[in-house]
Amino acid sequence: MDPVSQGLLGTALASSFAQKKEIKFASLCGLIGGIAPDIDVLIKSDSDPLLFIEYHRHFTHSLLFVPFGGLIVSFFLYLIFFKQKKFKTIFIFTTLGFLSHGFLDSCTSYGTSLLWPFSESRISWNIISIIDPIYTFILLLSFILSFLLKSSYYSKLGLCLSFLYLGFSLNKHLQVEKMILKVAEDRGHKIERLLLNPTIGNVILWRSVYQFDEDYYVDAVYMPLFGKPKLKKGTKVKVIDKETVFPEINDSLQRNDIRRFSFFSQNFIYLHPDFKYVIADLRYGTLPHDTMSLWGIEINPTEIDKHVTFRKLRNFQNYHYQRFWDMLKGNFTQ
Repeated sequence: MDPVSQGLLGTALASSFAQKKEIKFASLCGLIGGIAPDIDVLIKSDSDPLLFIEYHRHFTHSLLFVPFGGLIVSFFLYLIFFKQKKFKTIFIFTTLGFLSHGFLDSCTSYGTSLLWPFSESRISWNIISIIDPIYTFILLLSFILSFLLKSSYYSKLGLCLSFLYLGFSLNKHLQVEKMILKVAEDRGHKIERLLLNPTIGNVILWRSVYQFDEDYYVDAVYMPLFGKPKLKKGTKVKVIDKETVFPEINDSLQRNDIRRFSFFSQNFIYLHPDFKYVIADLRYGTLPHDTMSLWGIEINPTEIDKHVTFRKLRNFQNYHYQRFWDMLKGNFTQ
């Protein structure tokens, strides 16, 4: 999720285990520990554009790496606070913050190597967006109260409420899944793979992508707290095989890059309709029901032994913002 939410969750978890006199210091350690795993964004290469998506949310987000990550961050904090605090105290609070990071990222759709090195699977429970103001506000309010009143009670309350919100989001996911299964059945489709993502900043409007036979079907689902759910039928695109798409590149470096991008995209890849040689990530779209992906890779058949180019495809116009807002209010008429 966004760094603010990550830091606040780390703060809440660390300060929940602190005594009254340690609340502020525990909050600081938890904040830094909660943000620290995203240091992996510095892993990048000018010659290999896919290196950064391969290692973001990778080993630094693994449960096994938590004590090592906590140890590294604690060492630097100890250099600053060694006169006031014991290393053990710093390590405990920092590691608690570090622990929270991978779990929260796994609740989103991007994919997190939570079980590395035992499993290379990128875990994504798809129950919350990478930015959710309600979730962040819960943690922010608990942090302010805990910090000002020097009481871990509010940190614990904030944690409980944040988990309740994640439970609410999970329930929404299950409701959307039930609806899509019924929609697919009415269409005469047998779903082979299904992906459900809450759209940015909410758990009311969802993006649904499922595979049936040789096609992906993309739909938008409005699942309000009260009222009747709605479905916006989207588009369909052809399923592609990472091993055979663009046969002219053979088993080259670019073929391997396609495999890497497909793994990152949970194998929801397709040929972008607006570009001749671009393979895009179908998990995300400009609008919940379209096939205008946010990013992809560009193949160059004339230079198959050079890495592919990573392409940012975001092209938001005023129309898209207005249309998204209308859909978020349940207006699917356009």
